Amino acid sequence: MDLQKIFFSLEGRLNRKPYIIGTFSLSLISTIMGYLAEHSSSTLIAIFGMVVGLAVIAGSISLLVKRLHDLDKSGYFGFIALIPVVGFLLGLYLMFAKGTDGPNRFGKDPLEGAY
Repeated sequence: MDLQKIFFSLEGRLNRKPYIIGTFSLSLISTIMGYLAEHSSSTLIAIFGMVVGLAVIAGSISLLVKRLHDLDKSGYFGFIALIPVVGFLLGLYLMFAKGTDGPNRFGKDPLEGAY
């Protein structure tokens, strides 16, 4: 698994398992950095936390877009994640919905060995 391709690329498809693992990993990193930033008076820690936060946001967007691609939906569909409650429901849908079988307009089926 190429982490750069998973977290920092908007092309391709991502099935459920890497999506869930990636989302959990980014949430854990975000939680740890938030804790460190809150309990430290160091400016350096705060700046590092902001840099890591931006990387987490970029990774989250990448995971979202590629998971939508697996469901044969445009990445722009992800904007509805910004709507309260609807975004939560979209997150549940992305975790449990099976992607399209075989290739679609966004690439090969990730279950056929692309990852």
